[in-house]
Amino acid sequence: MTIVLAVALAVSGTLAVLVYVNRADARAVAGQQAVTVLVADKAIPSGTTVKDAKPLLRKETLPAASVSTDAVTELTADQDALVMSSDVGPGQLMLRSMLVSAERATNGLVIPEGQVAVTITLCSPEAVAGNVKVGSQVAVFGTVVTGDNADVAAQPNCTGQHKQQVGKGISNTRVVIPKVRVIAIGAAKQPEDDAKTTNVSQNTSGPQNDLILVTVAVNQDDAERLILLTQTGLPYLALHGPNALVKPDDHVVPQFPPPAKKGR
Repeated sequence: MTIVLAVALAVSGTLAVLVYVNRADARAVAGQQAVTVLVADKAIPSGTTVKDAKPLLRKETLPAASVSTDAVTELTADQDALVMSSDVGPGQLMLRSMLVSAERATNGLVIPEGQVAVTITLCSPEAVAGNVKVGSQVAVFGTVVTGDNADVAAQPNCTGQHKQQVGKGISNTRVVIPKVRVIAIGAAKQPEDDAKTTNVSQNTSGPQNDLILVTVAVNQDDAERLILLTQTGLPYLALHGPNALVKPDDHVVPQFPPPAKKGR
């Protein structure tokens, strides 16, 4: 009986090892197998329909292990009405997440369901020196100056709405929106400097900061708060790092009601 049990255990153990090795080999072979995917042959602007994009695509064979599971291997006729949610550069792999319905895209801008898009103009330092990208999670801080003849102090050498001005009241900086997603980035046109509306020293040297248009997706309450900030104060973005936690302020300047802690 002891010998029979030992033989049985040895056989079962050997079979288990063989099964594991075979499965491991299968996974390794699957990773090395080739898969045919669609790659942009030429630049495809956001908002382009799949029907119009098809002539701009080519098939390319790549190792399966190096291809995202979201990669598009084929486009069918029933997908012709879908549009590109973002610009696709030459040689870029087509992903299913890039294809959205026309109802979700407005001039190529994809707005999450239930939210609205709001664009603000920022100087480069206010947008984390250009490190804010599409898809970034950012916190929006607001600075206002209360008191008689109060002005907002912006970055030196910044043009347009955020010109350097001398604050004559009490400044307050608070969290306006703790966390929001950036859905578009663009360059703003540099307006002409107006000496009547700025107190920047004439001796200030250095190039003008680039103006950046940052579009975020927000709900109605945050949209109202953000628009008010751009009209009466100075917005400033902070880029969220891993596990970053930005707490909403319970006490903010009178112009801005505190953001809700839940349901945002």
